[in-house]
Amino acid sequence: MKAVEIFMIRNSFSRNSSEAIRKEAEDLVNEKHYQGYRLINVDFDVADNEGYIYAFITMKRPNTY
Repeated sequence: MKAVEIFMIRNSFSRNSSEAIRKEAEDLVNEKHYQGYRLINVDFDVADNEGYIYAFITMKRPNTY
């Protein structure tokens, strides 16, 4: 079993999309934290040619060393 899990959120790039994806990422981190996950890293990236904004969230699984 792997100790680290990576979650990806994708939103189309539009007005207020950065705030929407930030809120969605925050909600995911809070939900997973209550399940015992620990946050390692959050990275946001914009794919200019595709028109999407991405959030990559790396978290450590519960009960792993």
